[in-house]
Amino acid sequence: MKLGIIGYGRIGQMISENLLKLNLINPDEIIISNRNIKKLNKIKEDFPQITITDNNKELAQSADKIIISVESDDLLDVLREIKDDIDNTHIIHTCAGISFDDIKEVFDGPVTVIIPSLASRFQQRENPQKGISLIVHNDNVNFLNSTSIETLFNEFTYVKILPSEKDIEIATILTSCAPAFISLIVKKLAEYTVENSSLDYSESKYLILKTLIGTSENLSVDKLNNESCDAMIDSVCTPGGITEKGVEYLDTSLEEEIDQLFNILFKTYNKSN
Repeated sequence: MKLGIIGYGRIGQMISENLLKLNLINPDEIIISNRNIKKLNKIKEDFPQITITDNNKELAQSADKIIISVESDDLLDVLREIKDDIDNTHIIHTCAGISFDDIKEVFDGPVTVIIPSLASRFQQRENPQKGISLIVHNDNVNFLNSTSIETLFNEFTYVKILPSEKDIEIATILTSCAPAFISLIVKKLAEYTVENSSLDYSESKYLILKTLIGTSENLSVDKLNNESCDAMIDSVCTPGGITEKGVEYLDTSLEEEIDQLFNILFKTYNKSN
């Protein structure tokens, strides 16, 4: 199999590095295309057997599967550029906001959309799975193609198969946007701690992150449902204690804040796509 990757931005680079550094695919089976070919010099230096090019048509002519990781506004233009060089090639793209119907006007073949998270960036560790990748296939993707791409991504990220592309919008916010939101919360908590105690930023961040990891692991023991979250809250709260007071405040204020947050995100998402 020859895998083509068009686009070497943050997501394209993340996918390429995971595939190569985790030995998930042989270097001589990958061809990467980017408009600025100089951007590919480093990965070519690290993996001399890969093929690099700035010609998308050249890539399309030799690839059996193609991952397109460009800006959403550029996806259809890329497909128009290579449509004469692909017949029943399995196209995988990472572009939010482009529907299967939009793509069908240009290419009526097997298409999979994968929305990975930058939390899945390569790290040398025993279990390299990090972050979540959302996957939806159109009706033209057969079982062999769907399972092969799901299995490949499952090596470095947790794969979630969505039943419908209509769920991509909110799921993308939860998986791709949330790391930034969670990081901001950690930062603000650490900054407050620094300003109001003798702990420095590193110590404060350490306490918060270890608590966050421990909480996540405990919630993951049972099914991730509302009951497990309530059980955790009840186990930590002492009647009339400070945690209970804090939960009561957050329960009221966060509901309104989350509604406003999602309204802003939905409007921005739809406007940008």
